[in-house]
Amino acid sequence: MEWDDLVFEEIELFDGALEVIEAFDFRQKKTATITAGARCLLAPLDRSKGGTVLKNAYGHPFAEKSLTGMMAHWHKQAGIPEGYTLHGLRRTFGTYLAECNIQARAIIEAMGHSSMTVTDEYVREANKKRMAVDIARAINEREAKRDAMKQRAALRVVK
Repeated sequence: MEWDDLVFEEIELFDGALEVIEAFDFRQKKTATITAGARCLLAPLDRSKGGTVLKNAYGHPFAEKSLTGMMAHWHKQAGIPEGYTLHGLRRTFGTYLAECNIQARAIIEAMGHSSMTVTDEYVREANKKRMAVDIARAINEREAKRDAMKQRAALRVVK
């Protein structure tokens, strides 16, 4: 990621309103919108010289392998269990979008996918979770109704 890749885009929201977002436009055509948390982290960094945003201790851009190694080091420092990867974070983001019921086309754009294959996987998994929640909710509602029926007082015939 380089500071020159930081762009401001005006987008139209679903309700028709326009909003300007700040995002990194990657060479692989994968656009990463900057979240409020990331914006706070990037704010104090010097943008005047341009160049790479995330640099190693020598001031050079991270190689993919060294960034993966640093991710493991950062996890250890933060007390996060081993096994979390950059790719895992990316998959989590795709899954989160699908679970938020974002349209598949929007997920493709956000993730930079070239086809629906991986996006379909996210959507299928989110739909499975939704169905499981709906089933559990229906069962709980039925059980609650049945319990309520049992708690009613028995009818007595009074003469």
